[in-house]
Amino acid sequence: MSFSDHLDNFIKQRDQRPQSSTRQSYRRQPAIQDATGQSKAREAIAKAQDDASVRATIETKEPHVRIHGRCVTEQEAYNLELQQVPPTPVSQSRLDYIQQLRKDLKLRKPSD
Repeated sequence: MSFSDHLDNFIKQRDQRPQSSTRQSYRRQPAIQDATGQSKAREAIAKAQDDASVRATIETKEPHVRIHGRCVTEQEAYNLELQQVPPTPVSQSRLDYIQQLRKDLKLRKPSD
């Protein structure tokens, strides 16, 4: 049997075999990076908040602003600013007391 006969036989056998679809499924597909669920959720929340602000403006015919995720009118925002309590200055005696407590905790040995 010559090489050409062998090659002809091989080609005939190859052509007679059914084409397998599994071979095509193993081709590498280009990998596409999808956004993570968390980033999609953040985008959805931001879009919903913007939509709510626009919807509130349309419904009440007054301009709204967003404060901490809530849509409020400018008057409500002003009232919220007035209600804020100014921070109290820190007393030195309180700071000294906290420092002393920290030192006491460092000096204690953990009991096993």
